[in-house]
Parts: sequence; structure tokens; C-alpha cells
Amino acid sequence: MSGTNLGLSEILAVVCFALYWAAVEVLRRRGTLEKFNVSSIGPILMIRTTKGLKVLEAISKPKKFWRTIATLGILAVFLGMAFMFSLILIMDYVMFTNPPKPSPATNPRNALLIPGINQFIPLVWGLIGLIVTLVVHEFSHAILCRVEGVRVKALGVILALIPIGGFAEPDEKELMDEKKLRRIQRIRIFSAGIISNFIVAFIAFLAFFYLLGFLQPHAIVMVSNVKGVENGSVILSINGIPVYDESDLKKALSLGNAITVRLENGKTLTLEKVAGVYVAGVLKGYPAEKAGIKVGDVILAVNGIPTPTVGDFIKVMLNTTPNETATVTLFHDGKKENVKMTLARKGDHGFMGVLIGGDYVSGLVLGYSGRLLESLRNVPKSLADVRGWLYVVAMPFMFQGFSGEVMKFFTPKILGNWLFYILNTLYWVGWINFYVGLFNCLPAVPLDGGRVLQEVLTAVFRGEKGKEISAMVVKSLAMVVFLSIILSILIPNLRFI
Repeated sequence: MSGTNLGLSEILAVVCFALYWAAVEVLRRRGTLEKFNVSSIGPILMIRTTKGLKVLEAISKPKKFWRTIATLGILAVFLGMAFMFSLILIMDYVMFTNPPKPSPATNPRNALLIPGINQFIPLVWGLIGLIVTLVVHEFSHAILCRVEGVRVKALGVILALIPIGGFAEPDEKELMDEKKLRRIQRIRIFSAGIISNFIVAFIAFLAFFYLLGFLQPHAIVMVSNVKGVENGSVILSINGIPVYDESDLKKALSLGNAITVRLENGKTLTLEKVAGVYVAGVLKGYPAEKAGIKVGDVILAVNGIPTPTVGDFIKVMLNTTPNETATVTLFHDGKKENVKMTLARKGDHGFMGVLIGGDYVSGLVLGYSGRLLESLRNVPKSLADVRGWLYVVAMPFMFQGFSGEVMKFFTPKILGNWLFYILNTLYWVGWINFYVGLFNCLPAVPLDGGRVLQEVLTAVFRGEKGKEISAMVVKSLAMVVFLSIILSILIPNLRFI
């Protein structure tokens, strides 16, 4: 017996798509589509226009400039091809050996790079990013066609119920005429869209990471045991000290015997001074559990050394040794108490077996939005490793931009809320261009990577037989790629009982 992970919204989407497809078929058979210069391939509509061709001609004038960029960028296409095909093979291995369970990341709707349907891509910012990406990609193909002397018959939009792409329609006979074009010229034309997507992604991300420096982070209440203070509240200052990170908190805690907290909503609270680290979890079988430490307790000191912050706690624990008997001062059920435990081993130092959830200050567990900025700023450095590139590919699963609740965790130093809007635009323009460029590197016809690879293989094998071998190889790779993508959607969402 089988079951699926498809919900009502997915079923309705399938029904709507089926009705749309039926309408396309009716219009095609009546000849209505042809009258308006629209063609269809199954449910996909291709709407053509000759508007914009004069602008295209003007932009393509500096031919040497465009040829140089396209030639230099071909290496990036092959690197992207190797990366993406390796990713496909790794994905296949995982799907067959350890298939993931149904989750938002494996939901069929999130396999589509369509804002509003993909739940990780916001509608407005995603739509801006997608439009920029499609225009850049297709216009680049068209520019290189004109640079190499190939006629562009039309520009257009691809619809499959909603816009899913754009296209430039070159004269295919001229494009594939071996007497008119050399192979390197065709490779430049096929590579142009990918290269332009990568260039736009680089520029957008460069601006994005630069502008992150103009955001002022804050201390955030992650867990509140104080009446009138909600989780997610922003703390402006403690004891008159603006608190942005752990070092600011330590300065604030050194002042006075009470805690005065000023919140962004205007509230000012005076609380009894209690500072330590919040226990968010206790590992079974480890010393902390045996000593009776519970989730929600606060560790105030270890061996008499205060641990007002997570950094202080880590520093103290790094100076302990395995099998050492430690005295831990707790804030438990509203009162202080000491417990003893024999520490377990973690490397060369002692280990309690607790998971720390943040800095605890007088009933408030704090987090710092600056850590999000730090993780984002570290992305460029991570690209020296393959794991960094994998992280960038999956970025929207971790971070969807500066919107909603996230906005209140930062104060723009310039431009007010416009800084958030600019950052969101840059983020999604950068990521969608990057992803679309990578996807098109796949060695699968009709993707650009497939056409580039076929040209190269034809040059290697040569002759009519070589053309047949090249076509067969690329078609086989295309079957592997698209079957892998289909299986990556189906396997996690079909359960067999």
C-alpha cells in the first residue's frame, strides 16, 4: 500500500494545471495560438515578439568586449558542469541508500524555482530575482548571436500556467551552419547565458555582503520567564550599556547589583541580578543528568568561577580535566544550590553533558542577531571549500532574507527600511542568478551545458560518426539528469507500507 506527502494545495495545483493544459490544447487545435504567434509544446506556451531587437542590435556593437567575456567564461561553465553532475550522482546515491524523510525541503512544490509556489522563495523579492535572471540569461544568448552574426528572429516569454522563463529565438539554420560559424563561436553563444548569470550573481552578492556592514545587530530575548516580556523582544540596553553582543553584556553585568533592562518597545524593567548560562538540554547517562540538572536550570558558576556568559562557561570547561570532581552552582526553581559531579571526557577536558541555550540574565535567555550577520559574512570565505559551494546552493533553506520578524532584530545605519529592501533584492537576484546558471551547466540537452558538451564531443570524435556518438552521449546524460531529478522528488514523498 502506498501513501504520499502531497497535501490539498498540491492536489489543487495539479487540478488547475490539468485544466490549463486542456485549454492550451483546445486553443492549439483551433489555430488560435498560431494567429498570435504563439506555439506550444505540451502545456508550455512560447509567446514571441520582435520588439526589443533594435535595442539588442545596439547593445551587441562592442563585439570584441562580448567575445572576450564569453571566451574567458567558458572555463566556469565546465567547472559548473562538473560540480552539478557530481551533485546529481551524490544525490542518486543518497536517494537509493538513505532516502530522506518527507519534509519541506523535499516537498514537490519546492523543487520548482517559482516565487509563491516554492515556500522558501518570497513572492516579491523572488519574482524580482527571477525576472532579472531570465532577462540576463536570454538577452545574453541573443547578444552573442548578433556578435557572431547569427540573426535573432524574436524574443519571448515561456509560460506553463505562470511565467517560467524567457527565450531568444535565433535562426537555428544559421546557428548550426558549420560553414557560417566555427565551433568556438557556437560554444560562446551557448555559454553566454550561464556566464552572464554568474557575473550578475557575483556583482549582486558583492554588494549584498558590503551592505551587511550597515546593519546594527541587537540582543534578542529567545526565552522569557519575565511577565510582560515576549519571546523575540529586542533589548536595547542593560544597566545603561547598549548590548549588541556577549562582550557588551559582560560590561553591563559588571555595573550595580540589579539589572535594568530597556526594551525596544519602550519598557524599562528592574530585575534581581542573576546571570549564567541556560541549560537547553541534558544528555542521558552523562554527569549532569546524574547530578539532577534539568532543562531550564541556569549554571551560575563552575568550581567557584562565575559563568555569566556562554563564552565564560566554555573557557572554564576547557580548563577542567576528565574525571575531575566539579562543583556546579545552579539557579534552580528560583534559588541557588550547589551540586557535585565527576566530569566525563571530551577530548582533553571535562564534559558535563549539557546543551547550552544562551546567556541567562534575570529570567531572560538572550541570543544575538549579530551571529546571523557573522554567518552571512563568512559565506565568501567558505567558498574555498566544496562544502561552501553546497551551502550557497542550499542558502534559501537557512535564510530567506531580511523580512518579517527578522527586520526588527537589526537597525539600519543608513537608508532606513530601504536598506532591507535593497539587501533582499540583491540577495535574491544573486542567488537565483547563481542557481539558474549552475542548473544550466548540467550536461543535458536542451540545457546550455548539454549543447556546449555536445559541441566539444563533436570536435573530439569528428566526422559524421562523431556527431552520432556525441548526440548519443549527451542524450544519455540528459536521461540520467532528468530521471535523477524526478526520483529526488518522488522517492522522499512516496511511502510504501
